[in-house]
Amino acid sequence: MKSFLMTTVVFVALLVLILSGCGPGPAPAPSPEPTPTGTVQPTLNIVRDGVDRNLTSGDPVRFNRTIEFQGSAPSSSLIRVYRDGTQIDQFDATPAGAFTWWWPTGATEGTFVFEFTAEQAPLGESLQTSFTVVVDGDPPFLQSLEAKADAIGSPPPQVTAYFNEPIEVGDMAFFTLPARWVVNTIIGTSVFNTTEVELGADQRSVILTGNWQTDFLVAGNSIQVVFIYDPAMVVTDRAGNEIAPPVFVTGTVTN
Repeated sequence: MKSFLMTTVVFVALLVLILSGCGPGPAPAPSPEPTPTGTVQPTLNIVRDGVDRNLTSGDPVRFNRTIEFQGSAPSSSLIRVYRDGTQIDQFDATPAGAFTWWWPTGATEGTFVFEFTAEQAPLGESLQTSFTVVVDGDPPFLQSLEAKADAIGSPPPQVTAYFNEPIEVGDMAFFTLPARWVVNTIIGTSVFNTTEVELGADQRSVILTGNWQTDFLVAGNSIQVVFIYDPAMVVTDRAGNEIAPPVFVTGTVTN
């Protein structure tokens, strides 16, 4: 009987010892990241309009220009070019990984999105590298004006004329000559003689200041701003389209 009890105690002790070592095992090693299957996407190093104007994505260009795309990609990879999601061309990069592609803008206004991909066997096609070109063939023009009723006295009256888009001015001193900005009264008795001209920070608004001693604006009067343009001013939009005379806009004085 004593032998049986001894055997039972030894058995239970061994069982406890075995069970005490049966905790959770070490955490499984994380699965390795899958090896990329696509080719490294191409890089656009330079995009330019002609030979003297580098572009960034979204810049406007004029009609009938040739846009040059210079890029780099894996050696001798196949370069595909898509426009608005549709493939329009393909060619091989050089063994050094360089490529150049040209696109004529034509004479159709619009926003064009180009996507470039590379494929180097046995890898798959790369992610896309995008670039947007805005084709703008119209010159800037005066679109609207703003003028509020103002009696004679200080401060002087002001009239603000707005171009339809931001402009760039080659000769600002010439552009802001008061004699080049004339305000005529079409209907009514308003009097306005331009004494100061300022191009606004938005590159669209032109603030004209009148003479505080003689000038006044009457609500309801119809007035016209005339810009006497000279090509020496070199006024263009961001695409490079030069302003085309005559340049004027008509509006109504408000309260």
